[in-house]
Formats: sequence, C-alpha cells, structure tokens
Amino acid sequence: MSELDRGRAADGAEPHPGAGSMPFFPGASGRPVPPPLPAPPPGPSMAPSAGSSAGSSATATAAPPVEGRITIGDEIAEKVAVLAALDAGGVCALGSGVRVRRSGDAVTVDVGVVVEYGHVIRDVAAAVQAGVARMTGLMLGARVAAVNVSVEDVRRSPGAGSGEAGAGGAAPLPPTGTGPGTGHAL
Repeated sequence: MSELDRGRAADGAEPHPGAGSMPFFPGASGRPVPPPLPAPPPGPSMAPSAGSSAGSSATATAAPPVEGRITIGDEIAEKVAVLAALDAGGVCALGSGVRVRRSGDAVTVDVGVVVEYGHVIRDVAAAVQAGVARMTGLMLGARVAAVNVSVEDVRRSPGAGSGEAGAGGAAPLPPTGTGPGTGHAL
C-alpha cells in the first residue's frame, strides 16, 4: 500500500483529513457527553390541582391567576363540534345540525350527519362520536358527558358521478341551532 493510500502525503507529512479519519460533528471531540439535567421538582405552580389529572397536557409553567371572567359562547362550542364532525372520514355533510347543552360541569352534544355512500355507517358514526368528544373536551376544557350521533341520510360524495341532476355541487350546511329563538345555553 502506498503512502497516499494510508492517508499520508507523499512527502511524509501529517495525514490529510480524507483517508481513514473520523467524520467531523460539532462537539464530537471524543469527550463523554454529560447526562441530561434532572427535571425540577414540582413546585406550587406545577402541582396538579384537585380537579385535574396528573397526566394532563397543561403547560409546565402556569401563570398566576388573574381576576376576570372567561366566556365561551354557545356558537363557539357548536362550531367546534361541527368542525370535529366534518373531520371524521365518511361524513359528507351535516344533517339537522349540532346542539350543545351544558348541565353542571359537563356538556352533551347532539349531532346529525350525512354519511357518504360506501362507508360503514356504524364506523363513521363511532368516528364522529369519538372525534366530537375529543375536540369538544380539549378545546372547551369541559367534561363531555355524551355525544349523540344521528345518521340522517346517505349520499354519494359530490363529483362521484352519481348521474343525478345537481350532484356536482354540495348542499348548503344547515344552521347549527344558534341565533334568536333557539333558547339553549352552554
């Protein structure tokens, strides 16, 4: 083997960084890596409150309480449920809409959906139920007592070539139960 093959210049100088050398990584100088720092013990601001679970996804540093009131309108709660229902696979539209009712510290959601033809109706309804419960509980910070799903129709998805007149356009969404005269509160 020649001197060049061993990583040395032909004149016997120090080896150049090409042949047989370790790749360069910043900070990889051969020194041992120090272990990660231990997590700080939970202080008063990080201890779980009486109403929360230890595995909650609350932020690690809670801000001190501030005087005031937080209000989430009925239409916001219903919009969260609508978007969660429409996110479920196999739902092509809402049926009669969404209604959110509060009883104590829990909410109950009623949702009517239209299932896309070709999907297993029970599976779609279960996906709607799970998705609405998860997102409503997460975004509203409330306990979800029940999600009642009513499958009200089955349709082909828009543009599926159903042959029906007007099948290319989506039907408008029904109202979500908000507005004057609805009389329900979150």
